[in-house]
Amino acid sequence: MKIYKYIGVALMVLSLGACKTDDLERDIDALKDRVTAMEAKVDRLNESMNMIRVALDGNKTIQSYTENEDGSYTLTLSDGNTITLTQGKIGATDVYQEVSISTDGNWVIGGVETEHRAVAVDGEPGVTPQFRLTMESEGKYYWEVSYDGELTWEEVKSQQGTRVYASASGSSSVAGPIASAAPNATGDKFEITLTGSDTKYEIPIVSGLACAITEPALEDGFWNVPTNTGATTPIDLKGEAVLISAPEGWTVTASIDNSNPTTLSVTPPNQDGAEGIITLQVNKGVYWAIDQIKVRSKKVITSWYQEFLAGAEIVVNDVTIKKGSADNKVVINGEEVDLIVDLIDTDNAEITADGLYFIGAGLNVTYSNEGTGNKILINDSPTGAKPVVTCNTIFLDGNSFVCKNVDLIAKDVVNDSKTNPFLIINNQNARYVAFDGCYLKILAKANQSMFLNTEGIVMESFSFCNSKMEVGRTGTYRILNMETDNLVTFPKVHVENSVFYASADAGNSNFKLVYVKNSNPTNAGITSFILRNTTFINTHYLGQGIVSGDISTMIVKNNIIYADNNNNNVTVFRKRGNSSALLTATDGEVADNIGYIKGDFYLNLWQGNTPPLENAEKIQKLDASPFETLDKSTGTYVLKPEYQGYGAAIE
Repeated sequence: MKIYKYIGVALMVLSLGACKTDDLERDIDALKDRVTAMEAKVDRLNESMNMIRVALDGNKTIQSYTENEDGSYTLTLSDGNTITLTQGKIGATDVYQEVSISTDGNWVIGGVETEHRAVAVDGEPGVTPQFRLTMESEGKYYWEVSYDGELTWEEVKSQQGTRVYASASGSSSVAGPIASAAPNATGDKFEITLTGSDTKYEIPIVSGLACAITEPALEDGFWNVPTNTGATTPIDLKGEAVLISAPEGWTVTASIDNSNPTTLSVTPPNQDGAEGIITLQVNKGVYWAIDQIKVRSKKVITSWYQEFLAGAEIVVNDVTIKKGSADNKVVINGEEVDLIVDLIDTDNAEITADGLYFIGAGLNVTYSNEGTGNKILINDSPTGAKPVVTCNTIFLDGNSFVCKNVDLIAKDVVNDSKTNPFLIINNQNARYVAFDGCYLKILAKANQSMFLNTEGIVMESFSFCNSKMEVGRTGTYRILNMETDNLVTFPKVHVENSVFYASADAGNSNFKLVYVKNSNPTNAGITSFILRNTTFINTHYLGQGIVSGDISTMIVKNNIIYADNNNNNVTVFRKRGNSSALLTATDGEVADNIGYIKGDFYLNLWQGNTPPLENAEKIQKLDASPFETLDKSTGTYVLKPEYQGYGAAIE
């Protein structure tokens, strides 16, 4: 209850105002007594409301009851829940709103009729108000009510439109919502009369009649049932016969065991997101007990390989992959190609040929293929540990390189020769290079480029999403390297929810996400560039930009630039190399970017701090780190609360 939030505040107020220890102790004891009284009052009122709901719905019976010394009753319902019911006045010191039902079937709270139904209409059940107390000031509380299962709350208003207050002390009393509640003379029914009403509700007392679904974990009020395996949950069914109502396409079984709990078994249709309600009804003689649960089918994928064989489409950023018209044919973004398809399910396997490979979770694989065809690497398990793939240079020639949920470790090379980059495109533009949910580790002796183009060759689309790149190299390192003097323009670069970090102690002050040689034509660059929710940790380029080149459309939002290894100014975007020419863009949005650098240097989003397009926002330079914790060796961090929503949200 909300009241708990304010106990500490009230105690603090008392401690500040007390002059003597014994006075303080007495004040604290008195406060505890008042709080206890408040909590008990709320509990009793909400129990009464739950009992009224049972009476109105008429779908439950009472298994057993006991009368307590204070005149209250503890009822065990057919669904297994227990309710302690207080009738009449709820204590001589209570002050709270009256609760009743209008002739139209609406709830009446404190004499004010609400628009919330108490009585079912057209098969739609009414709602059950739940109450709580909120402290306005020390010792002064007001009532709030929820009509949606405690998701939202509103103040209870009097007929004059003012707050309804409560007090744990005083002499006034108000009748509770239930005027009387007791078994009838024959002991086969429990009779309830509401305050301010002559209507009497009867709840049958039937020993040995139970219908209770022990609810599993719910999401949004639904029990999500896997389509491939179905699910079970404990139930308590006691009686003579059970009737089961289930949505179309669902298979539901349950049996009565009058001595022990039993099981509800549910198999949904082979359809993701199918919803409905399962209802169980159990009778004993003329009496029935009912319970129900909302269900939703959920497709649970355990193997991408099996999904592929079944014809499912696998999405890797902007690349879709599915089975082709025959074995060893694969459709990549609508284009069918010849490609080996294989499942790697043994540790320390070696891949030597182009193909689509599904790799078992957590396996270690060597990728030593030097072909130039399509290469697709996918973690076969959607939830299992990433397989570790140690790879040579990747060669492409008019084809694609796609990775989903894998660790890629570039083999350590002997020197920094330009002939050993991570990825080389030879004679034809590559189609798609995509990393989704991947971890890339660039070792200290790796070549200075992840991707090296030759003679103006580029890729149609480069995407790096939900991924991390560890740069162990302290010297120059470029992700997309346009070093030739030929006209070079990338159609699309998309980086989102990703982390680039330098694991070396010195960091990397010579890092480029996109590099355009200073002598390149002025129109070298990117047609569409998206950089969103990405974090750079000690990966920047002193004197130049993290990104250089002309950009037509740029979406740059919610990124973090962090550098505590700098000894100079930091710029994110430049037109080319170290040119003083200003970057321009034709369309897009630049907003909500933050950064922190060490020392009294400038941190600019673009060269000259001149916006590349109208309404582009400058980066917000922070006075302190945005991280609550930061492990620079792994690129993991926890953001301070005020910076939630910036940068990548991955471990």
